[in-house]
Amino acid sequence: MKYKSKKKKKEDMIRGKHAEKEYAKLYKNVRLPTEEEDCSEHWDLEINGVKIDVKAIKKNDENIHFVEFKNVLGKRGWLYGEADGFAFETEDYWIEVKKDDLQEFVHDKCIDKVKGWDFYEMATRPGAKDLFTKIKTIDLCYIGKMKKKV
Repeated sequence: MKYKSKKKKKEDMIRGKHAEKEYAKLYKNVRLPTEEEDCSEHWDLEINGVKIDVKAIKKNDENIHFVEFKNVLGKRGWLYGEADGFAFETEDYWIEVKKDDLQEFVHDKCIDKVKGWDFYEMATRPGAKDLFTKIKTIDLCYIGKMKKKV
């Protein structure tokens, strides 16, 4: 299951943890998950009882985000985790999206799509059992709400 080098994986983890801390600055009463909750339930912060999975900018491009249907082990991806919603990072904003709204949106966009690497096509990586799609960040603005970064 070597689709990512150890160095790249470490860099991604650092970027993700940084994004979580930055997003948490917007709120009071933030609870962090236990290690077990983080790994098995797929959420990063709990704010007033609402579980949020924070998604950092990927590939240094704020115009795209990825949605995971299945993880690298072929198990339930973060789209179907215990998070109530997601916070997608851009350079200047966070886009907050409810889980149900994102599920409905990507299911509608991806229905009858072929496998491939274009927007709303279904993709997997060599050596992994994952299944995901690439979405346009601008589309998230239509189904979510934006919050200015602090």
